[in-house]
Amino acid sequence: MIRSMTGYGRGESKAEYFWVVELKSVNHRFLDIYVRLPRPWLQLEEKIKNFIKEKISRGRVDVFVSLKSDNIPSEIKIDKNIVENYYKKLVEIKQDIGFEGPISLSLLSMMPEIFSLEELEPSEQDMWDSLEPALNEAVSNLIVMRQKEGHNLWQDILMRLQIIEDKTEQIYARSDVVVEEYRQRLVQNIQKLAQDITLDPERLEAEVVLFAERSNITEEVIRLRSHIEQLRGMENSDGSVGKKMEFIIQEMYRETNTIGSKSSDNDIIKEVIEIKSELEKIREQIQNIE
Repeated sequence: MIRSMTGYGRGESKAEYFWVVELKSVNHRFLDIYVRLPRPWLQLEEKIKNFIKEKISRGRVDVFVSLKSDNIPSEIKIDKNIVENYYKKLVEIKQDIGFEGPISLSLLSMMPEIFSLEELEPSEQDMWDSLEPALNEAVSNLIVMRQKEGHNLWQDILMRLQIIEDKTEQIYARSDVVVEEYRQRLVQNIQKLAQDITLDPERLEAEVVLFAERSNITEEVIRLRSHIEQLRGMENSDGSVGKKMEFIIQEMYRETNTIGSKSSDNDIIKEVIEIKSELEKIREQIQNIE
């Protein structure tokens, strides 16, 4: 299926860690991936790139990855040295003021800096296992959008290919008429220049045949037809087809230019210009096809 290189995709993973992944892609000659990750997990960048490379072949892809810190597991730590110091000081105070009664645990627990909350540092594999579903969802959504955009591009290309095909057939039909018109003009011009000279039919026919050979565009038309069918057949191709399409359009330009250079007929030249205009529009569309 034809895919555009432009799209957006978003995915979330709310398992043990809450990841949010956003992908934005635009057209590019090759595949370029830029990843923005939370600093503690920069080591996941290469895995993210490799994952995307398996799904996408062309385009610049910007990857934005965020981790909701409030979902990261944490552990309460107790500073036993501080507890011991508080206890000793409380005992001193108790002795100094003659206070009777035990120093309770609840009293100690109220002392500042005894408890601290530390985030647990998971392994790289654990983080990747939790991130991958979000990344997969984001890439899948990106591909869906690229397919929709690709479908729209393809419909426009098909319309323009039909215009090119119609004009190619008009040119081919006109090419036979041009030879006969050349014969008539040749006879008229000779009669005007030398009214008292008898025309040599063989010589006249030789000139017409020479003109027909020089202006013959049968091979170019056949190749144009073939290229048109090649492009149409790419609709359901797997993988990247954009570069191949660019090459075919380049070949169609070449055939069209050859047809124009072989003809001195204004009607044919006009159609050639129209074909080249449509080819340029197709080329612009293909620039965004994966």
